Amino acid sequence: MEKQNHSMVSEFILLGLTEFRELQLCLFLFFSVIYVVTVLGNLIIIFVVKLDPQLHSPMYFLLANLSFIDMSLASSATPKMIYNLISQYKAISYKGCMAQMFFLHLLGGSEMMLLVAMAIDRFIAICKPLHYKNIMSHRVCIGLALLSWTTGFVHTVSQMVFTMERGNSTVVTEFILLGLTQSQHAQLLVFVLVFVFYLIILPGNFLIILTIRSDPGLTAPLYFFLGNLAFLDASYSFIVAPRMLVDFLSEKKIISYRGCIIQLFFLHFLGAGEMFLLVVMAFDRYIAICHPLHYSTVMNPRVCYALLLALWLGGFTHSIVQVALILHLPFCGPNQLDNFFCDVPQVIKLACTDTFVVELLMVSNSGLLTLLCFLGLLASYAVILCRVKGHTSEGKNKALSTCTTHI
Repeated sequence: MEKQNHSMVSEFILLGLTEFRELQLCLFLFFSVIYVVTVLGNLIIIFVVKLDPQLHSPMYFLLANLSFIDMSLASSATPKMIYNLISQYKAISYKGCMAQMFFLHLLGGSEMMLLVAMAIDRFIAICKPLHYKNIMSHRVCIGLALLSWTTGFVHTVSQMVFTMERGNSTVVTEFILLGLTQSQHAQLLVFVLVFVFYLIILPGNFLIILTIRSDPGLTAPLYFFLGNLAFLDASYSFIVAPRMLVDFLSEKKIISYRGCIIQLFFLHFLGAGEMFLLVVMAFDRYIAICHPLHYSTVMNPRVCYALLLALWLGGFTHSIVQVALILHLPFCGPNQLDNFFCDVPQVIKLACTDTFVVELLMVSNSGLLTLLCFLGLLASYAVILCRVKGHTSEGKNKALSTCTTHI
């Protein structure tokens, strides 16, 4: 990130709270005591909760997580501030500033979400005491803690993206899309084909969504996920197809820099979300075939919504990482993309800097995601086939028919 950033500033001068030396010493002692008390207090809370079996309840589990976040949040800024109070040269490097911003927003966002989770825990404990143990199970508590950390991460990455965008030294304001072909007759033919496919895909997906929403008999998790898959598929086609159709009939095929970044974001956001959803659907089929008696308990509405939220967050995280890697690249030379939409590899090639590390990170991110999703799908069907191998023909046919919708 820092190698490609063309900012002339390499460090920032921190003016601090005051210029008076005597007051700085007083503040140094005051904040040192507060910091030591905060760190030791939170560590004691964590150790007491971990060591005392009577405190192994959801409230204390969340409280221990809150103590860890609070201690980490204090450590991300306070030591530097204490040091600067007794130092003559109060500066922080550009990299140090970026790292500090990252952890402040990560831990701050996570702490706010964890406080909301603790409020939900108290609400259920007071308003629904008989259902408390069932609702606030150990799995749900871990899920809430992971959700708070994920939300904090998404929040801080968003902040970092905006910061990097302001520091970007990009000169290119638009990209020229060369398209699929330069032949006018071929363009008209492709326009008709794409337009026909688009008219089939969009109404088809909306028809699936409306059918599932209007038919009371299609409330099973399978159809819930299928409706979401149709929505993602319709949205995904809407990102590229309309723009491509306009370009086929237009002489000037250009897209602005911001428009390109937005297109990249939604392509990866919806694409990753769709891949995660296919894995979730595979998990749903695995439970339905291999554990039919526990299906309604495991795949209850709460779990379905949690899985849906997780896949949307996963898609957002993947997309924001891709966009963050693009945003800090300087574009100051050629602006022709040999494609009909903004594709990551093509955009990276136009950057006027060494992009080896960025390309490696891009391939690792997308490649690892695709590989894990593919292996997840493959593993689920392998397990299903192994389980139904010894069943009767009727059982095999039923299992295969259950998988047909997903396939």
